[in-house]
Amino acid sequence: MFMPKENNEMKMVEKTEEKIKSGLKENTESKEDNIDKKKKIENKKEIGLKENTESKEIKTEIKKEIKTEIKKEVKTDKKEVKNEENPKNQLKSKKTEIENRPKKQENQKGVIHIYSSGNNTILHVTDITGAETISRVSGGMITKADRLKSAPFQGMLAAQRVVKETLERGITEVDIRIRAPGGHKSPSVGKGSQAAIKAISRSKLKINIIEDSTPIIHGYMRKKGGRRGRRL
Repeated sequence: MFMPKENNEMKMVEKTEEKIKSGLKENTESKEDNIDKKKKIENKKEIGLKENTESKEIKTEIKKEIKTEIKKEVKTDKKEVKNEENPKNQLKSKKTEIENRPKKQENQKGVIHIYSSGNNTILHVTDITGAETISRVSGGMITKADRLKSAPFQGMLAAQRVVKETLERGITEVDIRIRAPGGHKSPSVGKGSQAAIKAISRSKLKINIIEDSTPIIHGYMRKKGGRRGRRL
């Protein structure tokens, strides 16, 4: 059937109105959805901020606790160090150490044996019995050159070292015994003996006796090397 133009126009208008209404509904719904989404995002942000603030507070609390523990440890360490490095305690410990040390016996007597030959000068300090060695120094200990072992300067230096060690041991009085090689060798003393005696006399040691203890032949002493002598 053929519809009139008016009816068609009416229908078209109704359709357009329906479309407009539906578009408005969709726009309102989309706006509401957008608002809901924004609200959700804002809520999430607020929750995130709260979580961040809570986490920051927790971190600050943890840091404070760690700092307090470190301070306590440092204080305890300082107290221990102070107790260790307390000068009063150090003085007390030193006093006890000094008291417990074996006391140095002063005004003791000793004997200095000087062996002086053309090759070396040896100074040997003992007690009166000769059993205990207090000091022993030679010219070879002072110089490296073999030709200077028996020199007067080396003898003097050896005597000075011997005097120092004997005074540290508390010996104040000394007997000197000089010895040359003796026997079938030379009976005369070397050059270093006189310099050594002079150095000892200038020191704080008190010299009682100076005697010669060179071994002397009585009768006959056979030389080393056999009947025909040493074979080269």
